[in-house]
Amino acid sequence: MQNTTTLNLFSFNCRRVDYLKVFKCKICQEGYLGDAPPTHCPFCGAHQQYMIEARDFELQEYTLTDVSRRNLEEALNLEVSNAEFYFCAADRADNVADATMFMRLGKVESEHASTIVKELRKQSPDIIRDKNMCSNMNLDNLEESNQRETNAIRHYTRFLGEATEERIKEIFKAIIEIEKDHLSLTDGRF
Repeated sequence: MQNTTTLNLFSFNCRRVDYLKVFKCKICQEGYLGDAPPTHCPFCGAHQQYMIEARDFELQEYTLTDVSRRNLEEALNLEVSNAEFYFCAADRADNVADATMFMRLGKVESEHASTIVKELRKQSPDIIRDKNMCSNMNLDNLEESNQRETNAIRHYTRFLGEATEERIKEIFKAIIEIEKDHLSLTDGRF
């Protein structure tokens, strides 16, 4: 007698999806497949209002001012440094929750850097994942994370106020919201 297994596709307890939609993040321009937009972009962390159906996605042409170019360059340096810090902190975390948080933050900051280079129309810088730039103490890294996010929010708020291009305003507004979300992960933990 042959041993066979029958798979009944209807026996799985899954939520029915009538059809998938294609969404696109207005900030990082990455795509997402789902029956509804996610609460946050899974790539850059932008809030749900920035997730639109891809068929409605369109970027308007604009000319980057010297002030915005300079501010984007500074923002790029901040995002690269923060990503490298987070990858280091993930390797040195003393628990799986913080290691996971730091790794995810490193990936989000890397995506912010990618978003910025698209606006600058330049090549992405290397983000070094094994740079020795964090403490061996998890608590110290939580505190530094908080300081880095606070610093980014302060800079990006100034950059937002100096921007005249609607696209750049939208990017800085969204990233400020995201960095505030990141800040909430470490508040009161050190």
